[in-house]
Amino acid sequence: WLLHRTFLNGYAMNILLVDDNVDYLFPMKEALYSHGYTVYAADDGTQATKIISATTLDLIISDIKMPNFDGMQLHQFVREMKAYAKTKFIFISGYHDLYSDKLNLSPGRDYFIDKTMAADEIIKFIDRLMFGKYAEVWVWPHFQQQLVNYEG
Repeated sequence: WLLHRTFLNGYAMNILLVDDNVDYLFPMKEALYSHGYTVYAADDGTQATKIISATTLDLIISDIKMPNFDGMQLHQFVREMKAYAKTKFIFISGYHDLYSDKLNLSPGRDYFIDKTMAADEIIKFIDRLMFGKYAEVWVWPHFQQQLVNYEG
């Protein structure tokens, strides 16, 4: 049995999570998954490009600073693809540095989150980002009811 966050038409939300720090990647993947999202994980930008090319994604979350193919290069790769030109992209970083100051964020499409935030706060941000005003009205009550039905 698997609970997925879905659009109103029943389509499961697909998220790509990219981080070279597996101590962050896997717990965050599990937190998103346990809240009903379908989550693909990559531990570097090169692996992420393969997933992006083979999958339909609704949201991409990427660490900024990674070896080989970093989050900024991944963002550029995504924005050059017609299919992902308007896909929401969240940059994450555990610290604020000159590297993150160089981000070119497009309003309404690109976001920055401090990955030291609690996982439940990050998930609430994602819910609001993906579901807007319906996050508080539809997503959480619907999710809680499904849990009651599952546990009961």
